[in-house]
Amino acid sequence: MNVFKKGSCPVISRCTRCCSQYHCPFCEMYKNTSQLSIDNHVENHLKLAVHHDGISTYYKVCSNCSMMYRYQEFTDGIHNFNDHLLLSLHLCVILRNALQNHTAVSRVMSILEATAKAKFPSKDTVLHAYLHFEALSSHVYSYTCINCGYYPKVVIMDLHKKGVFSIPFSEIATPPSDFKGDTNIVSFWESVTMEMIGRGFLSSGRKNPFVVCPSYDCWAPWIGPNTRKSDIVLNTEHAKLQKTKSCDVPDLDVTEERLGDELFNLKVDAVRKLCKECGLDTKGSRMDLVLRLRTEMQNRSAYDKIFQQIWGASGGWAVITCPCGIVYSIKFNIRAESPRDFADLLLSWKHFPNVVIYDFARGLAAHVNLREADSLPFSPHEGRLAEPTTANIQLAKEGKLKVNLPWLKNKENEDTNCHPLTGSSEHYALYDRFHEFNTKDPRDALRRIQVVPELCGWVNTQTAEQLFAAMRKNNYFLNMLTPSGHTFLMRNIIHHYNTAQNKNMEDSLRKFVSPSDQLTFNGYGQIVLGTTPQSLNDSERHTCDITQIDQVHYPSQGSVIDMTALQNVQPNRACWMHPQSSDQIKMIKNALNEKESQQQFLAQVGATILVRSDFITLGHPNDVEGTILNACLSMVRDIADLKNIKVHCFSSYVTVTWLPPLCADPSANLPDHIAECDFILLPSWASNHWMICVSLLCLNYQFSLMQVTLKYFDITNSCVFQESFNRTSFTDHETKKQRDVFA
Repeated sequence: MNVFKKGSCPVISRCTRCCSQYHCPFCEMYKNTSQLSIDNHVENHLKLAVHHDGISTYYKVCSNCSMMYRYQEFTDGIHNFNDHLLLSLHLCVILRNALQNHTAVSRVMSILEATAKAKFPSKDTVLHAYLHFEALSSHVYSYTCINCGYYPKVVIMDLHKKGVFSIPFSEIATPPSDFKGDTNIVSFWESVTMEMIGRGFLSSGRKNPFVVCPSYDCWAPWIGPNTRKSDIVLNTEHAKLQKTKSCDVPDLDVTEERLGDELFNLKVDAVRKLCKECGLDTKGSRMDLVLRLRTEMQNRSAYDKIFQQIWGASGGWAVITCPCGIVYSIKFNIRAESPRDFADLLLSWKHFPNVVIYDFARGLAAHVNLREADSLPFSPHEGRLAEPTTANIQLAKEGKLKVNLPWLKNKENEDTNCHPLTGSSEHYALYDRFHEFNTKDPRDALRRIQVVPELCGWVNTQTAEQLFAAMRKNNYFLNMLTPSGHTFLMRNIIHHYNTAQNKNMEDSLRKFVSPSDQLTFNGYGQIVLGTTPQSLNDSERHTCDITQIDQVHYPSQGSVIDMTALQNVQPNRACWMHPQSSDQIKMIKNALNEKESQQQFLAQVGATILVRSDFITLGHPNDVEGTILNACLSMVRDIADLKNIKVHCFSSYVTVTWLPPLCADPSANLPDHIAECDFILLPSWASNHWMICVSLLCLNYQFSLMQVTLKYFDITNSCVFQESFNRTSFTDHETKKQRDVFA
């Protein structure tokens, strides 16, 4: 089938490629040497053509078997749904953008009808045509963040409980006895896509043979291809049917609590009706009725009935997001939510996140560790931040306990089975800020975000809730779709949402990089500037001659990238006094712009993510953020490493714990390779400013690192270290010169 403007039939001319005959422009199989014969043939096409408002449609028929050719040429700017309904690609894009702005397809068509004052096809048919268009589009549902990469080290999980679809539980068959929960994610989503495509090939009233119905053994979540372990993922919802309580005990506890909260939001008549359906006494106040229902919910069948009455049939969407708000995994629950659903997603990932934030962290950790008793994914301390001793619990409740996880900022030495971005094999289950006080277990005080300085103030634990706040505006039309239509459209909407979020982050990055700079992706799916530089070999490294540091010459202003390359940086005043380029000035103004978002991603140093709130303290009379200081010290360490000088930099989050009231033991933070270092940098906050203590171990000072530390952190006298430094004796003239330089 071809579509043309009325009166614009293709010109018929003699073939010059394969023969000298005339070819029919609509069915190229037909050829004739006579101009009159070919004209009569084309005239028959015109008689069969459909003409509507200046548009004519023509179709091709095989001259041998009379089979009609289906028109599906996207290059013409038209999408053919079922040979009767044709959508322009422009309209398809409008419908896509409308859905991103929480406007249903039916509302868009109503607006177009009112504007054009014409009657369009059925709104359900147009919706099916749009889903047909999305199914045939070459989308790559990557579900990954350009900032966090394929394997985020911190994730936030939550459930959108009111995003549901109707489902008759009585028609869902019990899975085979040997079914262990393994589902092929590719096959399942291909079958859902095939149902959307099949709708365009069915005659009116014919049942779609590709319909996908919810089932326990063939119902898969969606996880990005680079994030999941393999195409075989877990979905163990069939285990919720078991009446025995083993590792599912925490599942029922949390959902009962949530259902009880929702019961209080119902009107009295609705609660009374629910009691009647459950066979309970309908007399008394609403509180009496709610208490009866809460008691009845101990029965699983009554629990399912109450759940369906409150939230609909299905169990909502379980999602996993990164701190940037990008959705990595989405699972459409058939039954009520439990930690089992999130455990299925996490155990299907290639790399388990180091920190998992969830509103029922204790239940999640217990469930996962029971299922994987051999490996215990959540460890140490069952996913708590410290050993659950009475002293630690009391300190955590008082807000005095601090547990540093430095590998969240900078990758450390890799452990066995570690996360590729952190090098750590530790995994913690923490509560989000809104639910950390809902637990009755005192040990859960060790699962609070504020205990970790690297997370407190950086991670937004409500990214999933913020996503749901926007997505719940779609419930009025999504909840009316069939299960397969609901899941397909929701996955597609989230895909376009992720794409828009990633595009915004990329645009933000391009604002402060040179147009000539290239943004690429590293092996972990993170966006980086240019190619990753290769480290120099030992033979290419050279030591820094500090007697000639002022003789280094740097390139002109136009070669800023060469001047700031790590291998070219020297301790030279010329570097500090060098005038800033226009690109550098632009980058500084953007970083210090207080009117822009304070959480906007600006730079990355190793595994440390720096946002505007980190940079903005550098240009104003405020306290400099410790994250910036740690990033600077890591750059010093990398520069020294290129000079074949070994430097160890203590984190500012670690050194502050050595001060009162914590008074931690500094020797506990010394790495094993400390004796091999030439210099040790100790940052400290004292007298309202940061100070850096340099321990020159290579110069055989008469005081140890511990003495330097104790004297340096005597905050009652910030000059103690300097006095001790000046009193130190040196053995030769050259060493004394080095002392003067570093002083």
